[in-house]
Amino acid sequence: MTDGTKQSGNTADNANQDGLTAEMKAQERLESLLQTLGELQSYLEERGQHTYELAQKFIANAQRDPAARAYDERQATMLEYQHYIWREIAGRVGQILMASGEVDAAADDGEKNDV
Repeated sequence: MTDGTKQSGNTADNANQDGLTAEMKAQERLESLLQTLGELQSYLEERGQHTYELAQKFIANAQRDPAARAYDERQATMLEYQHYIWREIAGRVGQILMASGEVDAAADDGEKNDV
């Protein structure tokens, strides 16, 4: 092998390694993003549950204390809206996670079929 052939072989090997390294980094970033989205979904669901529980307390207080009924009912209504919004956003994040899981599963199936 001449020096020129060795250099072109090394260049091709380096390019392959750089491509694999970049692909591995991209995969790591994707996995990190999916993990963060999962954490976000959990947080949003917790916030939704918390606002729901607060709304229930205001509703119970409205029934016990007629003097504060209007205020408590308005607070409960506002918290119920917040509950809905938190849960709706969490649901959308869940849909993103499900879609990315289906894409990952399809990619894994494609790799298995290529063997």
